[in-house]
Amino acid sequence: MIRTLKLQDALAMAELHEKAITPNWPHQDMETHLQRDICIGYGELLSGFIIIQHTMDQAEVLTIVTDPDHRKKGIGRKLLTAGEQVLSQKGADILFLEVAEDNAPAIELYKSCAYEPYGRRPAYYRREKGRVAAVTYRKRLDV
Repeated sequence: MIRTLKLQDALAMAELHEKAITPNWPHQDMETHLQRDICIGYGELLSGFIIIQHTMDQAEVLTIVTDPDHRKKGIGRKLLTAGEQVLSQKGADILFLEVAEDNAPAIELYKSCAYEPYGRRPAYYRREKGRVAAVTYRKRLDV
């Protein structure tokens, strides 16, 4: 079930982010995003969420998280699609995102959702054994 996240979801968001992504974002950051950005979740007990920053006719996915125990069930796709629909209603015509070049499942998802690569940020993400580049993607939305 897709739902708009509320301030009371901040702790669950921070816990899920910590479980799924390094480095994690603290509870206070989630509260800030909930007050400022588009935050959409999946499940009554949160198993995924997306945070999108929207300004005028453009938007950027700040993070998209799926519980590692619930991956490969289409949650990421549902969240991305829900975010695109909200943005289209708000008049955004382009959505940007970035992903680590070693995150093959995410890259596969974005390409299958018609995102096109348009740039690269060398050595952007820190890893235990060095750094990897970020690949930037964009998608024109139907307005």
